[in-house]
Amino acid sequence: MIDYSQFEKTPAIPEAGSMIETFRAIGYSIEAAVADIIDNSISAGAKNIFVNFEWLGNDTWISVKDDGTGMTDLDLIQALRPGSKNPLADRGSKDLGRFGLGLKTASFSQCRKLSVVSKKKNGEPVYWTWDLDFVNQTGNWDLIKYLPNEHFIQEINSLKSGTIVVWNDIDRLVKDLQKNDDNSLDKFLGIMQHVKNHLAMVFHRFLESGKIKISFQDRPLKGWNPFLPNEPATQGFPEEPFNNGMVVVKGYVLPHKSKMTNDKFRESEGPKGWNEQQGFYIYRNDRLLLAGDWLGMYRKEEHYKLARIEINLPNSLDSEWQIDIKKSIARPPLALRDHLRAYAGKVRLQAVEVYRHKGKM
Repeated sequence: MIDYSQFEKTPAIPEAGSMIETFRAIGYSIEAAVADIIDNSISAGAKNIFVNFEWLGNDTWISVKDDGTGMTDLDLIQALRPGSKNPLADRGSKDLGRFGLGLKTASFSQCRKLSVVSKKKNGEPVYWTWDLDFVNQTGNWDLIKYLPNEHFIQEINSLKSGTIVVWNDIDRLVKDLQKNDDNSLDKFLGIMQHVKNHLAMVFHRFLESGKIKISFQDRPLKGWNPFLPNEPATQGFPEEPFNNGMVVVKGYVLPHKSKMTNDKFRESEGPKGWNEQQGFYIYRNDRLLLAGDWLGMYRKEEHYKLARIEINLPNSLDSEWQIDIKKSIARPPLALRDHLRAYAGKVRLQAVEVYRHKGKM
């Protein structure tokens, strides 16, 4: 053990403007960023989550509202503090967070003004805003008591408790898009449709079980299950436990096109299309982290497109599986790779048979 008391010390505090701009470069997609905000809502015990936006060209805003437990003023300040959690600290088995950075990095990646309004049961609304232009101007890690959209106070007061995360100045999404230009609107709506499809996939287990309800522009979101468990021609493989039962794997071979209606076939291809959706699907606490990836074990090829395999993890294995801040990258430990490859090989062989023989059992 090093005796640190014997060494000279000096502070090396990160420069606020530079650090926040670095946070913006972590590499979130818009859909991954919105999903990360919803993770916080689920961890806060929300039953109903609302994703909304208003098209105003450069002034377009996006919000995520929930009816979770809400926060006090001190709770909110702590939640907005970068690195509010130690990733090595113990946390609840249902907690979907890890680094204490998701709310901030996900939001900063998309907007320059992050406002959060919250209310505890029988409490008064509280709010604070990160304004990146203000941070750059002052060089200080200061929140400001400012709310770009005052009507969110009325919204939070319509709930017994809850939180609303609001993104304003979403420069990377609507930069150079004009409010009265139909092409700009179509482009934006196309992006938001992609977000909607992503959320339906990532949170499908929560939606199917009724644990939560997600509304997108005030319309209920239906979960998209990648494994088609209700299709009669879907072939499920036996579950196989690894790592003393902590990791559970189950494979599926989806039906041949001839065994489904045209509408079901198109729906089943998922957000990225049939070829891209083949592979492993990694879940942590029922939340989908990684969708359609062979984890470097195989290439994606047309005749394996019916093979999809779920891997279920607890959050206690985050470090071993190298789960990243964005919750979009996972790498299995070396000790498990051969086992996963062998299991996947059996599923892929059956997928080829179904593909080539048009679904004959």
